[in-house]
Amino acid sequence: MDFGLTDEQDMLRATARQFVADVCPAEKAKQWDEEGVVPPELFRGMAELGWFSLPFSEEEGGDGGGPLELILIAEELGRASFDVAMCYIGVLIPGITVFRWGTEAQREFIRKQVMTGRHRLAVGLSEPDSGSDAAALRTTAEDHGDHFLVRGQKAWCTGGGLPDTTIATYVRTGSREPKHGGISLLLVDPSTDGVEVRRTPTLARHILGTNEVFFNDALVPKENLVGPRDEGWKVMLSNIELEKVIITGGYLGAAQATLDEMLEYARTRHAFGRPIGNFQALAHAMADLQTEIDSARLLAYRAAWLLAQGKPCTREGSMAKLKGSETYVAAARLGMQVCAGHGFSTESVMSFRYRESIVATISGGTSQIQRNGIARSMGLRSY
Repeated sequence: MDFGLTDEQDMLRATARQFVADVCPAEKAKQWDEEGVVPPELFRGMAELGWFSLPFSEEEGGDGGGPLELILIAEELGRASFDVAMCYIGVLIPGITVFRWGTEAQREFIRKQVMTGRHRLAVGLSEPDSGSDAAALRTTAEDHGDHFLVRGQKAWCTGGGLPDTTIATYVRTGSREPKHGGISLLLVDPSTDGVEVRRTPTLARHILGTNEVFFNDALVPKENLVGPRDEGWKVMLSNIELEKVIITGGYLGAAQATLDEMLEYARTRHAFGRPIGNFQALAHAMADLQTEIDSARLLAYRAAWLLAQGKPCTREGSMAKLKGSETYVAAARLGMQVCAGHGFSTESVMSFRYRESIVATISGGTSQIQRNGIARSMGLRSY
């Protein structure tokens, strides 16, 4: 088994690392988070480097990159913050979905607007009463000939309130039985009459922000339907393994950067006549954490390799997402302990890591849902 990267992949990783150092170091990401701003240089820089077009084939106007290339970018962006990584991932995944299932006009929109960074996509899936049980969604789209009238409410729509954004919204167009049927995907302009976007106050993740979206007889043209009507569940699941893999890259970068930051502090902070990192209690804990990070990275790279070979990786993707998210949480918790009072100060980057890490085991599929999937692959039914 070859664990090495190609020269091109090494160059891509080095470019992404330099981009973070120049444009979005952790201190800058913390500032953006506290100010709740989306810096134009972030999205513009990603677009100029061709990252939004990377996963698409050259024939389709892209650069032919695969899952491993995407995870390398996500990992480096995660060193700034997971929210910075999601500025990339959160646009890329719905873009790939729309391009795969969309009409030629919708594919051209992805080529001209999304691949170039001129426009963003957000996903409207979760609702107040349906998160992990996504098929229980209640937002409806009533057929009115050449358009749908959309009614309902979405929650936790990350990035949906940013300018130049279209919300890829999953709605109920058919019967609720069976509940995985009758679901469709619509592209909704948030400026449409009858659509209201409200920012949700959160502990962290303030760069993209997350939102409630209310639909009150919002008129959506029929040509905004993506994929087959009433088969949105299939559309929704079509890139779920890729999403887990790339998201895990963001967790890995954030966890590794968190460890690197506590290591630097442990080398320079002295107590009882020596650097605190030389005390076995801290040294062993950080050694254990590096082992956990490397384990998560191997799980993620394995899933990425399987995807690149066109092989199923539902189990492996869930393992990677589970391990990556929980490792980031563990890293931030240990970082607070190592940095002690310094970490408790809100001026420290570590305090920012701690705030941001908490939601890692919830968003993108909870740890419990990942364990359910893994257990099911073992022939067990845990719910």
